[in-house]
Amino acid sequence: MNWQDRLIAIYRYVCKHYQQNLWIYSQRMSNHADLSFSDEEVITLFLFGVMDKHREIKGIYEYADRHLRDWFARL
Repeated sequence: MNWQDRLIAIYRYVCKHYQQNLWIYSQRMSNHADLSFSDEEVITLFLFGVMDKHREIKGIYEYADRHLRDWFARL
């Protein structure tokens, strides 16, 4: 499976489970949360980054910013 198919599969999995019951446990509670970038997208990027051996949020963000900006325009 190439990385694009894996990213799409993760996103579909996250969306399915987020709508069922994951949203209860993972909503952003900040008054200043930027909701133009969905919770599903945040979770997808985190899981994709961890699966790609990035262990820190900063590393995941830097990787996503360099390589996935076309897929997540509001990153």
